[in-house]
Amino acid sequence: MKHSKLSLALFVFILSFNFFQAQEKIGHENSVLWKIEREDLKEPSYLFGTLHMMCENDFAIPEKVNNAINKVDALVLEVNLTDPNEMHEFQESLSNTKKISEEISKEQYHELDSLVTEVMGVPLEAFDGYGLSILHAMLITKMLPCSTFKSFENELSEMASKSKKPVLSLEKASQQIEILKNAYPSDFAFKQLMLFQSYKKDFNDAIAAYKKENIATTVALITKEKYMDENATELMQIGRNQKWAEKMPQMMKERSNLFAVGAAHLVGKYGVIHLLREAGYVVSPVIK
Repeated sequence: MKHSKLSLALFVFILSFNFFQAQEKIGHENSVLWKIEREDLKEPSYLFGTLHMMCENDFAIPEKVNNAINKVDALVLEVNLTDPNEMHEFQESLSNTKKISEEISKEQYHELDSLVTEVMGVPLEAFDGYGLSILHAMLITKMLPCSTFKSFENELSEMASKSKKPVLSLEKASQQIEILKNAYPSDFAFKQLMLFQSYKKDFNDAIAAYKKENIATTVALITKEKYMDENATELMQIGRNQKWAEKMPQMMKERSNLFAVGAAHLVGKYGVIHLLREAGYVVSPVIK
């Protein structure tokens, strides 16, 4: 597999499995795009909740998002995939991966081998050197009923590049990789892999809900209790959201931005929408 495709797949794994254990449910209107305003801001910024991968036939950037990116000064992603230094760091991390056969027991290996052979058409041995996290990313691409898919982050980055707008980030690739390692110890990563068929159904149902801009249903489907534990919730979701909400105000003072992050980061008590509102910002849905 080419590095670029593998890199996208692993980023999708990191970005997609975001959890909301032990959070108060806070209602939100059905919208994937939100305007951020406050008196001290010269221009509003926008917050766009994405699903990181879709089949090409399902994929479409809403017109209101096109309008938003045309209005702002910069695009801000979770990680800047257009930065060669970021991608170099990320790809270096791929070469320092523990073998799958060294991460799990013989019994687990045999069980996983059956799943991988069924889904990928080749035995687990072919992927042994990739490690569990990268294998997980590769399996996610098999959850979609297509061979050609698109990413909001890639498409938005291309739009920003064409209009000569900078692409910035909320965190570094190296930070995401470190979080992933700590959030997904071997036994937990194995359990998530073995939930492939269940997550495949929920992931595709989430895409259908997302296309209707029903972010509550979208997030509920991909954050079911069986897909999470307290450790992953704190590391992958709550802690990152809090850091982003602390970083975003200074970025908004300097320029207007379109922040594009996974939809699961938007909602709930520790969601970015609520955290920004607590900080005094008016965050309102963009309906059209």
